[in-house]
Amino acid sequence: MPNMLPGRLRQIAEAARSWSARQDVRRYLTWIAAFGPVLWLISPLRFRTPLSYDHSTHIFKAWHFWTEMLGQGRLRGWSNFWAFGFPSDELVPFGEELWVCLFRVLTLGLLSWTRTYALAIAALFLFKALAAFVFTRRFFGRVAAVLCTWFALFDPGAGLKGGWYWHTYFGVWPVELSMCFLVISFVLLDEVFERQRLRTVIWAALALCASLLSHQLGLFAVLVATPLLMLEHFFRPGPTPLRAYALALGAIGLGTALAAFSFVPFTVRSAHAQDLGWLGDSLPVIGQHLLELRTIENVWPPIHALALIGAWFALRERRRGAVFAACGAAAFLFLSSDTLVADLHLERALPILLKIETDRMLVVAKLFWFPLAGYGFAQLVSLPLRAEVALARGKRIFGWALTLIVAGVLIVPGLGPLYHEQIEKEFLGERQTQYWKDFQDFLAWSKTLERRPDEFYRVAYHFYYGNHLSTIAPAYNGLPMYKVGYTPTQIFDAFPVTDEPELFAALSIKYVLAGYPLERSDLTFERRFGELWLYRCNSYDPRPFHMEGAGQAELLEFSPERIRVRISHTDPQSRIVLHVANYDRWRATLAGKTLPIASVPVFAHDYPYLMEVPAADGELVVEYVYRTAEWLGLLITLAALPLFAGLVYIGRRSDVLERALDKLASWRWPILGGTLALLLVVGVVLALRTRDRHRIMPPESIFQSLDGSELTLDGQGCVKTEPLVFSCGDQTLRAEVVPGTWGLHTCMTTEATGELKIQGRVPLGSFLAGRYETTKEGSGSIQIAVNGTDLGKVDTRPARLRLQYIQFDTRPYAGSSPSVDFTVESAALHCFDLRRVP
Repeated sequence: MPNMLPGRLRQIAEAARSWSARQDVRRYLTWIAAFGPVLWLISPLRFRTPLSYDHSTHIFKAWHFWTEMLGQGRLRGWSNFWAFGFPSDELVPFGEELWVCLFRVLTLGLLSWTRTYALAIAALFLFKALAAFVFTRRFFGRVAAVLCTWFALFDPGAGLKGGWYWHTYFGVWPVELSMCFLVISFVLLDEVFERQRLRTVIWAALALCASLLSHQLGLFAVLVATPLLMLEHFFRPGPTPLRAYALALGAIGLGTALAAFSFVPFTVRSAHAQDLGWLGDSLPVIGQHLLELRTIENVWPPIHALALIGAWFALRERRRGAVFAACGAAAFLFLSSDTLVADLHLERALPILLKIETDRMLVVAKLFWFPLAGYGFAQLVSLPLRAEVALARGKRIFGWALTLIVAGVLIVPGLGPLYHEQIEKEFLGERQTQYWKDFQDFLAWSKTLERRPDEFYRVAYHFYYGNHLSTIAPAYNGLPMYKVGYTPTQIFDAFPVTDEPELFAALSIKYVLAGYPLERSDLTFERRFGELWLYRCNSYDPRPFHMEGAGQAELLEFSPERIRVRISHTDPQSRIVLHVANYDRWRATLAGKTLPIASVPVFAHDYPYLMEVPAADGELVVEYVYRTAEWLGLLITLAALPLFAGLVYIGRRSDVLERALDKLASWRWPILGGTLALLLVVGVVLALRTRDRHRIMPPESIFQSLDGSELTLDGQGCVKTEPLVFSCGDQTLRAEVVPGTWGLHTCMTTEATGELKIQGRVPLGSFLAGRYETTKEGSGSIQIAVNGTDLGKVDTRPARLRLQYIQFDTRPYAGSSPSVDFTVESAALHCFDLRRVP
């Protein structure tokens, strides 16, 4: 029996080797290795829901999309649920909400919104692993795919650079969702190039559309990455048929057109988005980080080295995907720098660049960086395996032993920090979230409040500045809300952030819930919910409007996209102010006549958000309507499928398209030359625009018309030396792109800390609209007088409240050029502007 044992073991070993050599078994083992970590990451989501920072807001937005958008047959539109209202899903895509609502459908609505959200986040992790694996396996093989999946899942992340810290701790996961769909579209587009199948074209278009509808970063990624994929096929060995390029362009065009109804209005109305742009490091700093193997913050240095090695191997071997991945990583690494704004000044030609957080380009760079790192590791491991045939057995054993010893010496001492920094993943759930239990008690109480059909009110939430938990409230009690402080997921620029009594009155605040006691005469203590304090607002007014001048008004309808008010006893000077934020899509009519809508301040000169309309006897109707951008985007989307189907029909029924492609092939060099010439012309136009300093500020800025003689800075007279540049003794006042507490602004700025005075004749319109952002310390003021009459003075707010908007009424002087005295003091000199409103 003992003599038979070695033979039996050899048979078992042979059987195991034969079994493991089977393709299906290898495939299963590969999938297990790749997706095993996902189960570990998502296992805590069975008991907890991420609630830190933006997560609460995403839950609210998903609930809102389900009830207020889809529930009313809309994908986008106006909502009154937050502050003075906001254009829901018009300045950001709605894909994130649709993703969560998908799991609401799959679970038949049986789960709470928090549990549904946890399921959606778990599915996102799985989708991220799947996208990383499929993309890398297509271009770099199975081993690289497994490693890339690990790198992507365990990426700790930092700041705006993606990874666990960003998408799970801070809750900025819609970017990851968009990138997952984007890499799937890359795989499908590559398949289109190789096999030219119609169904693959359609799937590629749908994946691309999903990426564009998930986050606006997808649009910039598509504009840069898809040309690189075509460049990849241009450099691949063997000719690629022109039909393949045509089908790939068809997929890109179809996917973009299907999403046009969303991103066309978004692009046109981007000026209504807050200035949330952020500049990355300079190119020299990025180059230094590249050499130091810390290109992307908090990514383990060996991964950086492996990515560079992988790029070198892939390019040397002319592997499929090498040009695409290497150029993609380099392109988005370049775009993550401050070069486009700080050096090239492209924001003068493309102002939307100032809305982009360039560090987020590293999220796109990781799509290529991690696959290259996986491939680099696979190649390094395969080197001794390739060489082992030529080596003696003793040398092989010695070599592997030495390798293991060296690896142990280098790696084992750092396993603890490595696990803590790179592998361990935690998030804040219900139990770790401050106020969660007490907040649940309040939500249960507030849900029982009776509300009359004609009564409109909001609940204000007064928590510490960075606590966004209150934004989840409508998903539980269905009540419109106002959050005191800043919430970055709502990027509409007409959002107040403070708590003045006049602001509460205009917002129709009935209750205030605070995380600390509030000593205010306009509030009456109601009750406590553990650590939370509930107050009743004494100035509560259910009417979402007020009259200026003579007249009376009665509210007839106040729905999200339609307001009707009956007005009587007015005179020619009467006006009505609607407590709804102004936006381009609002239209006011009375007796069939369209009325102008002006933006006016909520109180004094602060927050010029509300809509003011001339009042006359009759029924005023204010509606949220489609404008040119909405109709154009919708037309492109509706025409996309019929046009695509028509081209497919023509291509199958006749050889018209084939003959057209053959003709284009014969004209390929003239077409290439024409394209290069067009790009050259565009480059020249952009270069000329970027050299024009007038384009830094809008034409309405009063500083465009000043010659310098009207200015004194710290008592020193000023001389205009360049457009929008004034030399004032030893100080300089100039227009620049200025980084704020968060965001980039084009404004006038100076290092002086005293006083700037403007005294001279300035042509005026109906209003002078201003904005400012202070430095991190100190206070300041802005004051205006016209013809010796004070229009008002504004004391600046703290820097943590970021960019602020103000407005002065100059309608009595409209169309004239009176004498204007404009004074800016101290901290306000950091960044300010004043613009004429017709």
